[in-house]
This record gives sequence, structure tokens and C-alpha cells, in this order.
Amino acid sequence: MVEFMQLADTQLGMQRHLSAQTKNNPALRKQRQQRWIDNGFVPAGEMPNDLPENVTDMQEETNNFARVIDIANNIKPAFVMICGDLVNNLEQRDQKDAFLGVTERLDPEIPLKVVPGNHDVCPDFYNASPDALSEYRTIFGHDYYSFLADETLFIGLNSEIFDSSDLLGNEYAVQMEFIRDTLLSKEATEAHTICAFMHKPLFLENPLNDDSHGQLKPAHRMELMNLLESSGVELMLAGHLHHNREATYKNMKLVASGAVGYPISGSCGYRLVSISPENIAHEYYSL
Repeated sequence: MVEFMQLADTQLGMQRHLSAQTKNNPALRKQRQQRWIDNGFVPAGEMPNDLPENVTDMQEETNNFARVIDIANNIKPAFVMICGDLVNNLEQRDQKDAFLGVTERLDPEIPLKVVPGNHDVCPDFYNASPDALSEYRTIFGHDYYSFLADETLFIGLNSEIFDSSDLLGNEYAVQMEFIRDTLLSKEATEAHTICAFMHKPLFLENPLNDDSHGQLKPAHRMELMNLLESSGVELMLAGHLHHNREATYKNMKLVASGAVGYPISGSCGYRLVSISPENIAHEYYSL
């Protein structure tokens, strides 16, 4: 059995950004909350949490992240995975420095794995650029990859290559080739379970729905979902929504975890996941 910790949306700097953006502007605060509701960042029938006010630093987000890393050091998972939006603004160096500073607290015997989110490779938060993707790779390493742990195959993917495929040259074709090759590999054949990670959820409720920023864009969604599910991927873990959400596509379970840094709905926290040949179990723990 392999047990690991999954995090999402550490997003250092988000509270400072939201506070400055909506300062002394109640109308803008209401517009922001309504946009979250409309785009699926709030569960149906619920209201968003209050937006941060008078925040000028990253202290709360950094403290939350440090607490989770300290918990990891105590329980010693097989690895820690962060599903994107490591920082809020890729152009603000202090956010990257703060993120890397907290990760230095992690026991070096516990591997840290990350995949990028839209805030990590999209200068405008929506559209990825080749330069931003190159910088991410320089600072954080590979943006998609696979690894084995206790006969389970794990695959980390870059959701922004799918959503910005028209802006990134041949990146989409190369990542898809990597996925197909990985799912046909000896490791995939011999693994008792295959689990994938990505920043954006594949979908929220209806896999054919195409009008929400809270999920992968429809252009490549069905191709990717069908490839993963037909190849035996049983679990896809994501973030992006800043709250917990679950869905199912045929035999594949989709789980989005709440944020470490700022919760749009619900609470900040982390997820513990255990995978054995007989069972997949996971639980979200609030900070």
C-alpha cells in the first residue's frame, strides 16, 4: 500500500492580490464572488467565503503551507504532491521565493512532486505562454512526468498545455504522446493501480458542459478522459476550485481538493490518500 499527501493551490500572494484589487470597492467584491459562483468555484446552493481585506503580505498563506509541511514531516507520507497554482502571480519573485522557502522545511527523505496551474504558467491567469512555461521548467522542473511507488503508477500532467494548446506550438502533441507511451508502458501494465494528477478538474458535473472556467476546456477534454479511463486510470486528483469536489467518469474517480492558501468555499486543508491493490481511500483534513 502507498500512502501520500495531496495539496492544491498554495497560491502564495492570492489574498494580498484580492485585498488590493477590491479595496474600498464593495461592488467589485460582489462581482468577484458572483463570478466564482457562475464558474463553478462554489458548490451549488452555497455562498463563497468572505474575501480577504487589508492583507498586505503572504503571512497567512505561508503559515498554512508551513503547517501542512510540518504535518507531512510528522506522518511521513510516501511523497507530497501539489496540484498547481503554487503561487498567485508568476511575475512576482517574492512569491516564488516564499514558496521555495517553505518547501525547504520538508524532510529530504519525502519526495516533493508538483504540477503547474494556470497561475504558474499563464501571465494573464488564463492563457499560457512559451516563456512562462520555460521559466516554470527552469524553477520547478518537469511539468509532466510519471513515477512508480509500491506498484502504483502515478502520472503528473500539465492542464495548461491542454487549455492553451493553440499558444504553445507542439506542446500538446508532445504531452499526448507522453501520455499514450506511459499508458502503454511495462510499468503501466504491471501496476495494480494508475493514478493521475492535474491542476484543473476534467469536469465538474457534466463532462459535456463547456461554460465553466472551473474545469478543463472542452476542446481536448473528452479525448483525454477517454484515453485515461480506457487505459485503466482509476483516480484523477486535481485542485483549482479552492474547495472539495468529487465526480465520476465511467470507472474513473475524479477528486478536486480544497486550497492550502485561500478557500473560496469550505476550509483550507490537505488530503491523505492510500492506494492498495484492493482499495483506494482518501480523506480531506481541514487546517
